[in-house]
Amino acid sequence: EKELVEAMSETGIAGDVEHIRDIKAIGSYGVMGTPALIINGEVKCVGRVPPKNTLKEWLTEAQNK
Repeated sequence: EKELVEAMSETGIAGDVEHIRDIKAIGSYGVMGTPALIINGEVKCVGRVPPKNTLKEWLTEAQNK
């Protein structure tokens, strides 16, 4: 979560960060592993924490959609 918040701060992209712990809610995205990152309803990463540069790219892409 820290890496995502830092990436958001560095890019100036605002958004809500929600840490979901409910297994049913996690499973509703078809995710069977953690950690997982979902941006605007799209599963971006499962089972690892991506590098900050990748997070910045995904945030920028999501903002431009």
